[in-house]
Amino acid sequence: MKIKTTQWIVISACVLLVVVIYLFADTKKAAAPKPEGPMAVRDTEGQKPEAPAFDWDGYLAKVKGNITNQDTLKLIATWEKNGSETDLRSLVDLYHKRGESVAEAYYSLELGMIKKDSMLVRAGDLFAATAHISNGEEMQHYLMERSIESYKAAVGRDSSPGTRMKLATAYMEQGTAPMQGVSILLDIVSKDSNNAEAQLLLGQFGIVSRQFDKAIVRLEKVVSLRPQNYDAIYLLAIAYGGKGEKQKALDLLDKCSKMVRNKPELLQKIEETRKGLLNGQ
Repeated sequence: MKIKTTQWIVISACVLLVVVIYLFADTKKAAAPKPEGPMAVRDTEGQKPEAPAFDWDGYLAKVKGNITNQDTLKLIATWEKNGSETDLRSLVDLYHKRGESVAEAYYSLELGMIKKDSMLVRAGDLFAATAHISNGEEMQHYLMERSIESYKAAVGRDSSPGTRMKLATAYMEQGTAPMQGVSILLDIVSKDSNNAEAQLLLGQFGIVSRQFDKAIVRLEKVVSLRPQNYDAIYLLAIAYGGKGEKQKALDLLDKCSKMVRNKPELLQKIEETRKGLLNGQ
């Protein structure tokens, strides 16, 4: 499984100084090239501030206000009064058909709490996916909080690495408690060093902290496990460039270019990174 490029952007933007200190003690090495775009590795200072509370009741009222079908309104009223599982399932299906992913996620979480089933993961996925495309900070914060709530409940019933990875990623994307996500990742790789997804995320944080030697070890491990993972190869190029091994970085960028030759946007970002290396940036 590859990490989606949109996730790279969100996760990178939420990396905190406390994560850097936890993972790597020394931060006095040269900066890595800083390409922009889908595969960019971004650096931030300080902790992401707490976002204002999101008015969920107001949002749901607005969604309900757009519904004109009386049977649907009756269904919502019945569930709000009785809270039955059958009504919940109907609401999940209803909002899915209407394309109201936030409301669908909300009712999926409610249903998962009752049934203790895969609806919890589904709710977490929906909350997180909607947060990625939401423009409002309050909305994003609320959605990621609910995503974490959903995944935490899911992990309580299914502690497999895949579910824990979702929770770890959500903590990092949410930004106010990334240490919990890092701890999960470190625990995963301590038990299974061949977990490519966890190693990939930790490798990225090595780059953000400018601890390129440690990032390289993790990313080389990913490439050995997943030779076609161009995310890992691109990040490995960044790490070698930050370490000062320019030719090694350029060779990796050439390799990555061949792998994404049908992806013009990514090719452009690779070229920008190449120019940055050649210009000593």
